[in-house]
Amino acid sequence: MNKSNNENKGYPVTLKEVVQMVVMSTILSIILVFIITMNFQVVIDFFFPVDPFIPFPYNLCGLLVSVLGFALSIWANYGLLYIGKIGLKAREPFHTPSTLVVEGPYRFSRNPIYLGAIMMILGLAILLSSLTLFIITIALFILFRVWFIRWEEKKLEEAFGQDYLEFKRRVRRWL
Repeated sequence: MNKSNNENKGYPVTLKEVVQMVVMSTILSIILVFIITMNFQVVIDFFFPVDPFIPFPYNLCGLLVSVLGFALSIWANYGLLYIGKIGLKAREPFHTPSTLVVEGPYRFSRNPIYLGAIMMILGLAILLSSLTLFIITIALFILFRVWFIRWEEKKLEEAFGQDYLEFKRRVRRWL
């Protein structure tokens, strides 16, 4: 069930936009992971070397967590683009939403994209047995919770009123 704030603003979603969104999500996710793991991890390991605290083969569970997080992010982006018909321009940060998407992964989580990002980094922290990445995961969780989600929930409440409040009552923030 999709609720639209203004039906005239909805644009048809093309296959090209879907492919672009999937490719962009993939590239941005990989870039984010490499920035976090390479820049911070190399410096921290140089100054504070630590032995792995999650031994092989248990650390391989992190690969599963990362893959599940990546798949969740792709599914959530697909839901916004295809189900919600929210184009790439309208998805830029701090835009007022035009559609309330309550299908796909949004049936289980109000923030599946953020959850997917956190799962990807947490998975890497487990895989690499990196205390630094665990700390970054916690910091990112706090940043999402305090800054981005608070702002988005306010905007959604203003835009969709009772429909969003019902959705908020029915669906948990994370899982």
